[in-house]
Amino acid sequence: MSEIVPEGPEGTRQAAVLVDYQNLHHYLKGRIGRDGSTADLAGHLFKALRDRLAADDTRLVRGRAYADFGGLDDHTRHVQRSLYLHAIEPVYVPATMHRNTTDLQLAVDAIEMRDRHPEVTTFVLLAGDRDYAPVVTALLAHGRRVMVVGFKEHLSPYLLEHTDAGEFIDAAELLPADALVPEVEVGTAIQTTEFSAIQDPAYEIDYDALEVVEKFFGQYEEIYLTPLLRRLSDEIGEVEGHDPKSLVADLEECGAVRLERRKGMPYDYTVLLVNGEHPAVIEVREEIHGARVVATDDGLPFDDDAEI
Repeated sequence: MSEIVPEGPEGTRQAAVLVDYQNLHHYLKGRIGRDGSTADLAGHLFKALRDRLAADDTRLVRGRAYADFGGLDDHTRHVQRSLYLHAIEPVYVPATMHRNTTDLQLAVDAIEMRDRHPEVTTFVLLAGDRDYAPVVTALLAHGRRVMVVGFKEHLSPYLLEHTDAGEFIDAAELLPADALVPEVEVGTAIQTTEFSAIQDPAYEIDYDALEVVEKFFGQYEEIYLTPLLRRLSDEIGEVEGHDPKSLVADLEECGAVRLERRKGMPYDYTVLLVNGEHPAVIEVREEIHGARVVATDDGLPFDDDAEI
């Protein structure tokens, strides 16, 4: 059975806004111009949200934003100042912890606020992950009004299904029409590179690194950097002066590989591409696969001593 909760003075509803600022920052970062500030744009969004609530006789009385603020691109003080100007308290959540830590902290605070502050009748969640659906359900079950604010193209349909009709606000509507640049499709190269001039690898261990690349990732045209670094660490181990990142840097310098950045959601990522024409790459592939493999005009491989 739903609770009956009190309203504010003269019937004005009181609201709390809880912001997944980590995800908001990364989304805005990918959609603003090079000279733009995510903190300034987020501040504009908060002001527009406050105005939207005021027009509905709802007053924002509590606000919290969750992120690893020290790891954001914007200057920490600038971000925190922007939040304080809009009566939103920054809550530090280390990014090095479990990836769902922000979600969990926001959920715990929402339930605690619901139980300790019955005067707060409206909860505004500026978040779009499906992880927040149980929070929405728990708040609705206790008679609270729940509004979900997010960018519709990145909002979980599952989360949207757990809000009452009319209680979703597209965050894009709270920003100026020209505030966001057209979104780059996920997987699109946002930083392209060229192979360096071909040289012999500087160290013998660099050949070992190429063997790991070919054995475990040779079937891929693009190799995600993070799992590759983990595999290099597992296979080669700790060698003084030759950690996984330095091995990749060696291979870049001699022209055997190159790195490119790709558009991701919510975070961009790095891929490694192998130069199939590099002598060291050819040598390693021959050692692993036996007879030399070359490419035909139709893209199908064959042994160089095969009959044609």
